Amino acid sequence: MCEFVCSRNALSNHSRKPFLTMKRLATCLVSTLVCLPKLAQAQAPAQPEVVEMTDTRTASTASPGTAAAATSASPAVTNPASTGGAAAASPAASDAWEFGYHGYFRAPMRVGMGERDVRAPGQGKTTYHSPLVPDDQYLSWQHTRHSQRSWAEAFFSVGNKLVQGTLALQGFQFADAAWNEPKANFGISQGYLTLTPDIGYENVRLIAKAGSFWNSYGKAGRYDAGAYDTYLFGRTHAMGGTLRGELDTNGLTLWGEWGAGAKEPDPSAYNRSQFTLLHHVHGGVKLGNTAEIGLHYLNSFANSEFRPGSMTTDVSVNSPDGSLSVYGVEGRVDGGMYGYGYLGFSHIQAKDAITVGPAIEVLHAFGGGEYSLGVADNYLNAPGCAARMQCSGGNGSVNSLLAQYEFSLMNLLQGLRGGGTFWGEGQDLKLALYAMYNSIDSRDPAQDGVSRFKYGTDLEASALPWLAAGVRFDSLSPNSKVPEQSFKILSPRVTFRSQWVTREEVSLQYSGYFYDQRSCATAADPSATPADGIYTVGDERCVQPPSAPVLPAGFGATTTNQDAGTRASGTALPDASVVTLTATMWW
Repeated sequence: MCEFVCSRNALSNHSRKPFLTMKRLATCLVSTLVCLPKLAQAQAPAQPEVVEMTDTRTASTASPGTAAAATSASPAVTNPASTGGAAAASPAASDAWEFGYHGYFRAPMRVGMGERDVRAPGQGKTTYHSPLVPDDQYLSWQHTRHSQRSWAEAFFSVGNKLVQGTLALQGFQFADAAWNEPKANFGISQGYLTLTPDIGYENVRLIAKAGSFWNSYGKAGRYDAGAYDTYLFGRTHAMGGTLRGELDTNGLTLWGEWGAGAKEPDPSAYNRSQFTLLHHVHGGVKLGNTAEIGLHYLNSFANSEFRPGSMTTDVSVNSPDGSLSVYGVEGRVDGGMYGYGYLGFSHIQAKDAITVGPAIEVLHAFGGGEYSLGVADNYLNAPGCAARMQCSGGNGSVNSLLAQYEFSLMNLLQGLRGGGTFWGEGQDLKLALYAMYNSIDSRDPAQDGVSRFKYGTDLEASALPWLAAGVRFDSLSPNSKVPEQSFKILSPRVTFRSQWVTREEVSLQYSGYFYDQRSCATAADPSATPADGIYTVGDERCVQPPSAPVLPAGFGATTTNQDAGTRASGTALPDASVVTLTATMWW
């Protein structure tokens, strides 16, 4: 009896492949504890069970895939991401080794338009340049998708139904249309193994990954990182591994995931972050493809020795160890013809986090204190905190709400007529609504108690197989204490493609920027601007550049915040108009 109680036949009455239930699993565990002494005295294991475990695999049984085709991208130090999420080919459906190739690129021509107040002979009034806008730095809270920068990636994979190896080539800035910037070429940025063993039960799945790869948590979109292209809980950037298990029972899927990793810091003397370790756990329940609730916890910490040669003033040999944690809950509902909705809450807790490297990328912030890209400078430090000697030191917290709703008119009409799901093969009107709210607690008194809010909508009409027209609107309020920093963006566009459902598009877009206060200049100080890199009182009373401007010529880029001998942007005023022509393809 004891030899039989946990056998696969005892756990299931299925003749084809066992189906593990919670009741049978509990019975097995209890019975194993009761029978353990007797089993330990057995002379040999029951051979029929071993044979049965190994004989259940057949060539027609495919292990579960790990990710969709590559429609994602990684942020560079100054580069926006594309549609987000891990990218890899699904494991093959047989024992044979197969090759896979997936990719994505976004190639935008971006032209900003300005005006000369004073003109020399032969100079026109209108100027054209690389856009100077407050929202094109991916690693900034002010980021939107109105003025996305270039990106390209290619994922190569080899594997079978049990194991797959993947290599990724990634980078931004097409050199032939700009210049050769070595930091824009990431080279072999990811390399990892995905294991999907057949453990013998049709309702149980196990997925393991090891190497250098992304895992992303808190994506608001139905298929991607949402309208703001960010992650409520985080996207991991580390060398390590994850283990995920899934169990189907009573119409539900229960899942859990654990992971750990390490992040090497950029060794630049101007970078504060140090060697960082990461661990994270997640769990949730899914109701088919209709609804899902997930719980998340991620923690990164730096306990490294001080590295000599640092040129930063806020990290020393006596700096305390730092940590950055994120936890929260999310829910998503696919209402079929009534649309898709997402709502999530996260809490970011930073403790001396300026030394914490970017093992976690969360809500437009890259780690704790990675240059000026982390949580410290994106959320916890107000402009001019160094001059006031009141910076947070990476101490504080951020509570955030993220919501998104997606709707298709044709999907609703088709559903009301009793038809199936509409997949885009015809005329349609699509609507997206989205918003994010953040509440900040910080040791910097100027930033403590600040709340942020941004919201927007995107409407697109597909009129012909090759033509669609749309418009996107966003309103951003970065600082509840200083409303003059707020701005709005309106972007009508026309999109061309080869057919209704395809893998490419070319879009032509105009973006109009409307600032509550475009300039900080006053009669007493006509040259005052937050974009010159030198803080003076009053510089916070107009639209702000990102905490880490896009170099070399973005809004806020100067000759003092980049490599010596590099030319900066020619004006400190942000643009009111930008024209973009973008070619995009994914495969």
